[in-house]
Amino acid sequence: MLRPLLAASTLAVAVALAGAATTGARAQTEATPAAQAQFSDSHLAVARRVVASSGMARSFEAVIPQMQEGLLRQYGRNPALLEDASAVLRELGPEMELQRRAMQNRAARVIASRLSEEELTAIAAFFDSEAGRRYVEVQPAILDGLISEMQAWSQELNEYLQIRVQAEMVARREAQAAGEAPAAAPQ
Repeated sequence: MLRPLLAASTLAVAVALAGAATTGARAQTEATPAAQAQFSDSHLAVARRVVASSGMARSFEAVIPQMQEGLLRQYGRNPALLEDASAVLRELGPEMELQRRAMQNRAARVIASRLSEEELTAIAAFFDSEAGRRYVEVQPAILDGLISEMQAWSQELNEYLQIRVQAEMVARREAQAAGEAPAAAPQ
């Protein structure tokens, strides 16, 4: 008898804390310029279309399942809590869909605050084209490749800078020892 009550009360506290965190985050977001700006319905509609068709929504659509998995891992050691939490998460499915849409609307407002309706219409047309759909399809692989290249470039640049700075410092010390004015580094 006590175990189900403890499980229910623990789950209720977790849900209440999650709700409080969401409310706090919502209050902070509502203060952003994008949240305060007024846009026409058509401007927001095309911005939402860009969010969806550009692949941008993929980046935050994974957040809800990741949060749900994290929550379930917290209850993983207690089968009764895990079962209760799983059931509650299934029941919260429609609410999570509303949360997903809310994030899409937030993203649309951010985009609409930076781009005109006409610009967004042209961008949406590109993403609706065959080339745009192909770009969205390969975008994750492109980003993975860019990340790898950035890491390699950063390491190479770091090594280059270290060698150049050390060489320049040695040249300056040698020039000072010889009583010469140090030469400026080539630009």
